[in-house]
Amino acid sequence: MTFFVDRIQEESWYRLATVLRTRFGGAVTAGAPSAPAEIKSNEVSMNSEIASTADYQHLLYEVDPDHICWLTLNRPERINAMNKRLIAELRDALLKADEDDNVNVIVIRGSGRGFCSGHDLKEDADDTWSSVFEWRTYGFRQFEEFTTPWRLTKPVIASVHSVAIGKGFELSLFCDVTIASSDTKMGYNEFRYGISGMCMFLPWLVNMKTAKDIMLTGGEVSAHRAKEIGLVTEVVEPDELHEATKRKAKLMAAMPREMQQMHKMYLNRVYEMQGLKTATDYYLEQIAIMSPQAMPEYGEMQKAIKEHGLRAALDKVQERYKGLD
Repeated sequence: MTFFVDRIQEESWYRLATVLRTRFGGAVTAGAPSAPAEIKSNEVSMNSEIASTADYQHLLYEVDPDHICWLTLNRPERINAMNKRLIAELRDALLKADEDDNVNVIVIRGSGRGFCSGHDLKEDADDTWSSVFEWRTYGFRQFEEFTTPWRLTKPVIASVHSVAIGKGFELSLFCDVTIASSDTKMGYNEFRYGISGMCMFLPWLVNMKTAKDIMLTGGEVSAHRAKEIGLVTEVVEPDELHEATKRKAKLMAAMPREMQQMHKMYLNRVYEMQGLKTATDYYLEQIAIMSPQAMPEYGEMQKAIKEHGLRAALDKVQERYKGLD
């Protein structure tokens, strides 16, 4: 078992033990560890630019009377593309909700035209790292931030509509439950631009042939197809998404909290013991090795973004795939 898996388990156990001590007045202390150094430092340093929820620029944070925390990705002008700021804000809000005794379940959703269109390609074009080690440090740090829903003690629901591409797709995969509107398109479309993924959970959710079909073509998957192959929990009509999400969240919020937390940790550990984290670490290592030597297609796209804008660059790349899907 790798150091990273042990650290994740330690962090999850610490959070659960903290909740139990709070709820039972300090009675549950035997064997409970103190906060790992990563928790004590990262919750401050990794999100030091975010002083409070009032400072969120790209995220809305709400807790309703049913003990549901609604986190809304709020960059509608970019279909909620993930930049570094939004990823940091999402992590900060998730940690806050996990430690809030008034919250039993967390929902992540998107404002505007879609759930999330992936990572911010305009911000990407400005990255100037040149060494394997710089890319490796960045990749592992962002992985740690972005996969926060996996490590929380409370259940996290992804409420997905219309668009879940790239990082939006990955975010929906490592949430505990995903409810999608029937018009949703999901997948790793950015592979066609010479851009890698980040959090490779896909092979753990579908069979090998399906994983290869999605990853070796960069094709999109419909919501109904995603449900058939195990990427989505439930598919509903677009106008029913909010109510369907709320119904599932209320059911989860009504469950005995400690029993639910124990089972989430157990199920995650089952996959980690089979090698999930070792495999995702290996993918990050591959990205670090490849990134300083940008693929020709990605180099051309970065140049086109700077010269003609993002939309024109995307349209140009898509021409080579016209009529092939």
